[in-house]
Amino acid sequence: MSAQTGRPTLADAPPSSRRIDRARIRVEKLRNDPNPIWMREMRQAARLGRTPIILAIITGLMALLMCAVGGVASVATEPAKVGVALFHTFFSLAFAVVTWIGPAVAASTIASERGGRTWEALSLTGLGATTIAQGKFLASLSYISLYIVMLVPVGALPFLFGGVSALEVLCAFALLFCFGVLSVAFGLSISSQFSSTAVAIVVTLLVAIPLSLLIYVLGGVVLSIAVHDLWPAIPKGAPVWLPTAYVRADFGLEYIAFLVAAPLATIALPAWFLYEITVANMGGISDDRSSGVRRWFLVAAPAFTIATVVPAFAVPSDYWAAVAIALSLTFLFLVVMAFVFAGEPLGPSRRVLIHWDRQRVGKLRRYLGPGITRACSLLMVVGTACVALQMAIGVALELSSRSPAAEENALRVVAFGGYVAGYCLFLAGFAAWTRARASTTSVPRALLVAALFLTTAGPWLAMAVAGVLTEGSDSAFVFASPSPTYVIVMLKQIGSTSPDSELVLAAGAACAFGWGLLGFGLFGAAATRTRRVVREHQKAQEKLDAMLAAEEEAARRGPEPEPEAAPAEAPTQES
Repeated sequence: MSAQTGRPTLADAPPSSRRIDRARIRVEKLRNDPNPIWMREMRQAARLGRTPIILAIITGLMALLMCAVGGVASVATEPAKVGVALFHTFFSLAFAVVTWIGPAVAASTIASERGGRTWEALSLTGLGATTIAQGKFLASLSYISLYIVMLVPVGALPFLFGGVSALEVLCAFALLFCFGVLSVAFGLSISSQFSSTAVAIVVTLLVAIPLSLLIYVLGGVVLSIAVHDLWPAIPKGAPVWLPTAYVRADFGLEYIAFLVAAPLATIALPAWFLYEITVANMGGISDDRSSGVRRWFLVAAPAFTIATVVPAFAVPSDYWAAVAIALSLTFLFLVVMAFVFAGEPLGPSRRVLIHWDRQRVGKLRRYLGPGITRACSLLMVVGTACVALQMAIGVALELSSRSPAAEENALRVVAFGGYVAGYCLFLAGFAAWTRARASTTSVPRALLVAALFLTTAGPWLAMAVAGVLTEGSDSAFVFASPSPTYVIVMLKQIGSTSPDSELVLAAGAACAFGWGLLGFGLFGAAATRTRRVVREHQKAQEKLDAMLAAEEEAARRGPEPEPEAAPAEAPTQES
């Protein structure tokens, strides 16, 4: 019987059942036995008297603002334009409400448990970090959904003036819920790092407010200019253009690439990553806090690769430029993952190994478990495969276009992707090497930042100090070939008539190969040291187990009896 609903609980589906049966049982369990943390948070929120007051105040202020803007604008403007202006005004403000209040609400959930010293009691319930994180997420999402639902009547006002359709308004509210999911997941990931509610909220808002403004400007106003060039029906400079694009854009390959694949990847992948980070932060030191992030990477890396390269099929020409942008985004993604994997432990804990043995975990799941060499080797293999896939697509697009510069553009794609692959191999190997020699996770990440700065800006700074940049010859740029930004110089030299073009390209290819070779060398050194440290740790544990077993055996036998004293000899009488 469920303690939440009073209904009979359902047993888990056996492993031999069909997938549709397992999915049906999960849905029934969600209906009859919901997450207990979610129900507890909802009951606590229902007792608060300030929640309806806050909702009423925000809704009233939004309604007054919309009426004021509509009344002033309708004096000298036709109703259709007033409706469009109200549409952008309302959903811009609603975006601010969701992206500011959502993270702040979520940031106080886990931190309040630790600050109120109830986290240990919650952990002793046996629910697990996954169930607790899901309950906190659903509770925070339910709370922010109240704000969105309360604003629905106000959001319908632009539809009354005209200029926007009802479907555009519905799409805009659906996108608000999607941003709410991202905001809550971001707040939970920050909250899981701190034990003070005030610190968690302050840090969350310091990051969320500038980040939301940056997304609003770049993803709204700036991106709408490029969207207008692709679909003239979308207004140029409109901050809320995505709902309009869903309704007015022509369906085709561009529609699927820019309005389906890209938004799905932009929302689903970060939300899943933030959830896995939250679960990992809530786990103990001896828990498996790596498998979730590793599974996410296995799915996110190919999905991100495909989502970034799909727009190359929609551009009319210059496929190499679109693929170069995709390779740049993939490079940034792999750099972020290098920082994430730099915090891996040297190997799985004894507790994790025992769980693996009891559950008879296979080689793949063990490979996705804790371990710096496992993580960096996965980063090397998957990262190189993703870059190679984008390179192959770019070369195929250029050669199939049959343009006069097809071969040169294909060479540009190969040069760009080759340098990205080599440098990413170096970053992965360097992260493994520094982590194998550090006792904390902050040192490898700090050294990784220093390596990125020195390798990227160091050659150019050295050239500027030595005065080489002022020579004006193309051969002078060879000294900057160790920098990953040197690939821009390589792209310019491909197809040029400069006598130094071959030297410039050869230097870039040599440095790319050198970075990759250095990465493999550092990874090999890290693997050797990691195996030695893990082996010494296992020997120390075995020695400790032997000592404890000997003490336990001695305690079980009890104290040994003292030997009896020999009888004294009787004195002999002298005759």
